[in-house]
Amino acid sequence: MEIRVDGVLMPSADVYGVEYQPIGAFERNANGNLVGDLVAVKATLTLGWRMLDDVSFKRILGAGEPLFAQVEYYDPKIGQRVTKVMHAMPKGGKVQLAVGGAVWWKDVACVFVER
Repeated sequence: MEIRVDGVLMPSADVYGVEYQPIGAFERNANGNLVGDLVAVKATLTLGWRMLDDVSFKRILGAGEPLFAQVEYYDPKIGQRVTKVMHAMPKGGKVQLAVGGAVWWKDVACVFVER
């Protein structure tokens, strides 16, 4: 899936997950029914890469530099591309040295949380 952060195309992810989290106050009443106030439903994107070159890894790390960024992605809930303000949280990766001294990274992950 194609993801753009402030207009910059991120490397194509091997893992692409979307979760929707309700925001509000909820509790059970005396009858055991769930009651509460739903404020909003926010999206969280989880991306993963098995292997990335150093330049691509730096592009992902750069996505976390501004506190919030415009993230364009495919939202399966509505069936189209959307742009939302999100916070990027790069989870890092493990260094893997390739032949010739080029630096490659494996098991890279990044999470985007809607504001």
